[in-house]
Amino acid sequence: MVHKKKLLMLLPIMALGAAGAAHAQWPERPLTWIVPFSAGGPMDIVSRPVAKKMGDILGQPVVVENRTGAGGALGADYIARAKPDGYVIGIGSVGTQTIVPNVAKSAKYDPVNSFSNIGLLGRYTNVLLVSAQAPVTSVADLVAQARQPGANVTFGSAGYGSSNHLSGELLRALTGAAMTHIPYRGSAPALTDLLAGNTSFMFDTFNTAMSRIQAGNLRPLAVTSPKRSPFLPDVPTMDEAGVRGYSAAGGELWWGVVGPAGIPAPVMDRLNAALREALASPDVQKQLKDQYVEIWSSTPEEFTAVVRASYQSWSKLVKEAKIEAE
Repeated sequence: MVHKKKLLMLLPIMALGAAGAAHAQWPERPLTWIVPFSAGGPMDIVSRPVAKKMGDILGQPVVVENRTGAGGALGADYIARAKPDGYVIGIGSVGTQTIVPNVAKSAKYDPVNSFSNIGLLGRYTNVLLVSAQAPVTSVADLVAQARQPGANVTFGSAGYGSSNHLSGELLRALTGAAMTHIPYRGSAPALTDLLAGNTSFMFDTFNTAMSRIQAGNLRPLAVTSPKRSPFLPDVPTMDEAGVRGYSAAGGELWWGVVGPAGIPAPVMDRLNAALREALASPDVQKQLKDQYVEIWSSTPEEFTAVVRASYQSWSKLVKEAKIEAE
């Protein structure tokens, strides 16, 4: 009986030891990295070099998989519902993690409680774009056009609730001009229609728009950041272009790596360490700089604090701009 009692007392310790050993061996198979938007879009382009480097560091491939729809909500929801063993992770953005939950009924997840926030990846800026063929050369021109009777000024986005959607909604709200949102399944098809003249304007990130700007196909009118971008120093900020209070209301734009809530601490530690090592590597730094991304590394706790603050900021904007949920 004494031996049986001792054995029963030892079982939890043995179980903890086995779990610790299992986590020490993790990962034992490839990981899946979910991108909530289409291939070729900003989040996809940023994801691939980081995912590859993390795979090299972890000793297992990190396979990128695109799961599109509902402004990124479907992909984010897929991550949130995955088994919390660290084998399904993905990229989250200010859009998927904090804007979509504020504006879209399709978002069934909680921005904080549904995820393990592994670490921040980088900051980005949106730029207001029109076709080079459009008779619009400034933000003032665009707003004046939208205020004309019978004008049909439209703007595309990567999907309802994406950051480029809210960038457009903020412009509409601050100017009071009539502008109609047209959501797409990612930035790439939205840019295609902008180039074809099927929409009036669009906000998008540098990493998908810059080549078209440099080729003379797109005309940048303003950037959403508080200060001018070093990548487009001659392009004014939205505030400089006459839309006062834009950068203060729009908040900071970021990307981070997330997984489902409940990933064990030892696995979270390995994922965060691999992410930070990947972001510190010269080859990834060069690739992200080439994509006009400012690297922003963090602990899981720091990332969670950013998510909370960002959610509150965008919640206020959505209410003040009277953006209706879909």
